[in-house]
Parts: sequence; structure tokens; C-alpha cells
Amino acid sequence: MDSTSEKRYWYSIFRVASYVSVFGALIWTVAMVLPFSPFSELPPIMVGGGPGQWLVVAYLLYISLGAGAFGWLSGLLHVIERGENREVSPSLMWPGFVMLFFGVTASCVSLGYAGASGGYASINGASSSLHQMLSPYVYPVTATTVVAVAGAVLVLLAMIRARGP
Repeated sequence: MDSTSEKRYWYSIFRVASYVSVFGALIWTVAMVLPFSPFSELPPIMVGGGPGQWLVVAYLLYISLGAGAFGWLSGLLHVIERGENREVSPSLMWPGFVMLFFGVTASCVSLGYAGASGGYASINGASSSLHQMLSPYVYPVTATTVVAVAGAVLVLLAMIRARGP
């Protein structure tokens, strides 16, 4: 077996992450248009504004960051690993990848769930308790966003520090 077949290529791992995110976005899209409860409540929540906009933002962020950013990073890594024949440090890339994937997924899902539950309460007249309902989501969304940003920094550092043959 030659050394090329044993080598791990990070671009393929990021491509799989992009595919997983596309699949997650497809599930999220289908869930938003299902004609039965609780999914049938999502379109009125999104149109209702307020917390329902959190759901829309989370959905768009998940599509752009999940599918788009992981696909874009896969393309950059392909150029680095295959085109330039440089090797990316796994000691930076593994934690960066895990933090980025977990952070993007967790923050978008948390923000979407907060938007859906707050929007549901809002369209059903419980607007006085919206602040109390949504405040528990602020720190988890913030923390997972920080994790995603830290992961992105590690991934970019690993790409910048990639070594040639």
C-alpha cells in the first residue's frame, strides 16, 4: 500500500460535513412545510415576526454556514492538499473541525428552537412572558457561537500553517 492511500484528506471530511448539513437543511425545510401539527404552526410563526424571525435567521444561517461554509472550506482544503500538495496539521484541524461543526449545528438549532417556541407563544397571545421564555436561550446560543468561531479560527490556522512536501 502506498503512502497516498493511507493519507487522510481533510477536504473529504469537510465535504461530508457539507453533505450532512445539506441533509439537515432538507429535513428542516420539509419540517417547516409539513401540513400537520406542530409543524403546520411554523409558517405563521415566521410571518408573525418577533421571535419567529429567530427561526428564519437560524434556518438561513444553517444553510449558509452548514452547507455553504463547509463546502467552501472543502474546496480550499482540496486546493491546499491536492493542488499544492501541502499537509494540514491534524492537531489543529481535529479540534477545529469538531468545534466548528458542533458550534454551527448547536447554535443554529438552539436559535431556531428558541424562535419557534417564542413565536408560538407570541402568536398565541403570551407576549408578556416572551422575555422570560427566550432569555434561557441567549447564553447557550452565545456559547455555541463562540465555540464555532473558535473552531473556525483553528481550522483557518491549520490551513495557513499547512506544510509542503
